[in-house]
Amino acid sequence: MSPARPVHVSPGAAHLPPEVLRLLDTWLPAQRWYPVPAEGVTHEPWLTVTFGGVADVVVALLRLVGPGLAAGDESLVIQVPLVLTPTAEPEADTPDTEAAGLIGTVTTASGTATVHDGGVHPAAWHAYFTAALPAACEPEDCAELRGARRISGEQSNTSVVLPALPHATGRGGMLKILRTVALGPHPDVVIPEALTRAGWDGVPRFLGAVELPAPGAGPGPDAGPAPSAGPAGSPGDSRSGASGPVAHLAVLSELVHEATDGFELACAYAARDEDFGERAAELGAVVAHLHAALREALGPGPALEPAGFMGVLRRRAAEAFADVPVLAPHRAGVAALYDALSARLSAVVEHGDVVPLQPIHGDLHLGQALWSPDGWKVLDFEGEPQRPVSERTAPDLPLRDVAGLLRSLDYAAAVGQATDPHWVSHAQISFLEGYREVQSRVVGGATATGSPLDVGTAELLLRSLTVDKALYEVVYEFRHRPAWTHIPLAAVDRVLT
Repeated sequence: MSPARPVHVSPGAAHLPPEVLRLLDTWLPAQRWYPVPAEGVTHEPWLTVTFGGVADVVVALLRLVGPGLAAGDESLVIQVPLVLTPTAEPEADTPDTEAAGLIGTVTTASGTATVHDGGVHPAAWHAYFTAALPAACEPEDCAELRGARRISGEQSNTSVVLPALPHATGRGGMLKILRTVALGPHPDVVIPEALTRAGWDGVPRFLGAVELPAPGAGPGPDAGPAPSAGPAGSPGDSRSGASGPVAHLAVLSELVHEATDGFELACAYAARDEDFGERAAELGAVVAHLHAALREALGPGPALEPAGFMGVLRRRAAEAFADVPVLAPHRAGVAALYDALSARLSAVVEHGDVVPLQPIHGDLHLGQALWSPDGWKVLDFEGEPQRPVSERTAPDLPLRDVAGLLRSLDYAAAVGQATDPHWVSHAQISFLEGYREVQSRVVGGATATGSPLDVGTAELLLRSLTVDKALYEVVYEFRHRPAWTHIPLAAVDRVLT
């Protein structure tokens, strides 16, 4: 078996002629994963990545430059894997070439070449997964690529199912190409790797990642191999070096066989008015174990600072009321709820107690969970891709994840068109019971916050975080899907009454 394929980095647009960059300028804004409105935005080449021994796969890392976008080290960077193939004449635009990701054909000083989107091309998939895991095959006859397919419909990243990929614990892998690249270790690598090392099986097992070189190694022309890795804990695993990678480009995890998206599953139950309580309680238990595993693997966080926490809640609420006039009748109710919580948290501090923060998922909803005959698995720890990594990985309240799932169950009832008026309340109560039962055992009698708060304060925290999430949803729906605004708006009303 060959070692993991080395990754090389060059500055700017090395290996990419201007004709290719101009083609991308036209093509990129139409892609579902493109992270910003395209008006006034230009693409500035930052780094170019190639893979050792692979001539036709080139990865462009492009900084987005435009009004309101950060600059320098805070720039928004997108990853564009390309497959460049010399050709005698332009390829016709047909359904077959579209399926193969044809972007276009360019004529350069060195000849004519077709340009394909590497996110849907087996040659690029092979380059990525052989940079994360040792492999011995070439793309043309690679058994590991048998049955490989891109998951359609994904918006922020590109995921590829590799059902034939062998690894230490079985067969089948999932390759996620991170379309938005942030400086520093990526949470969707660091967290699953830490949980896998800790032996927690509630996440798909981490298998490896593709990294840019550590700061001391470049980036410069042919800066040398990046620290790439085999399975977590394997000999030669260099991901835990003191300096860490410049960024992560892709992550490889085990494939969850016979899995169903959690939101699709809940919607199907709702559409049949079938009781989702058992599945919801199981998910609640898994989320409680997740929070315990995160505390154990990554360590606890600092104590909550009540004044700052309440200030953020009130600022978000004020912005929501300013943006969505239909929220106005709820202004007094939200203010009263937040005042009650503020008083409770202040009393906690005055009595010398604390509300501890810790690593959490941060963007947890039913679509971030898979259900299979083996139970629930939690995935997608990256958070909002456009936010700095430091913000996405900041310790927070576990109840924020709980509130996210309660809101997701409400959406499942609406999208699934449940006619049983008790469907969602029963699912939410079952989820909370599953969560609290495990928390009472794992934390030793503590409430769902993971700290010895009284039940009343814990309930106020959960209600407030649920309202905070619902207000965010109201603003989103009002701007993007007005016909859906009633879903979170009704939730605000229910929590306040």
